[in-house]
Amino acid sequence: MKNLFNKIQNFKIPIVWMLLSLNIMLAGGYIYAVNRTVFNVVAATNAEKTLANSSASIGDLESQYVSLKNKITLDFAYSQGFLDASKQQIFIVQKPVNSTLSLNAL
Repeated sequence: MKNLFNKIQNFKIPIVWMLLSLNIMLAGGYIYAVNRTVFNVVAATNAEKTLANSSASIGDLESQYVSLKNKITLDFAYSQGFLDASKQQIFIVQKPVNSTLSLNAL
């Protein structure tokens, strides 16, 4: 037992320095972690504010779109110079494509 105490006495100063450096490293890691946490909270808050502002502007644009969409009628289109194209439509009849394979198709 006495021999063990003598060995501990020989390594007393290196053990103290090792524990001191370990405490400094752990304190540095803790400070870094707290700093990153605060930075992330601030960034998330700013992102939420930006998202809220964007949502509000999108809502305004949607209401403008709906009000403009409701103003467009057939009479309004005629007054803007649009013409009725239903009399000028040309339809091309296409032969239907068979979905089955046949040796006669070759």
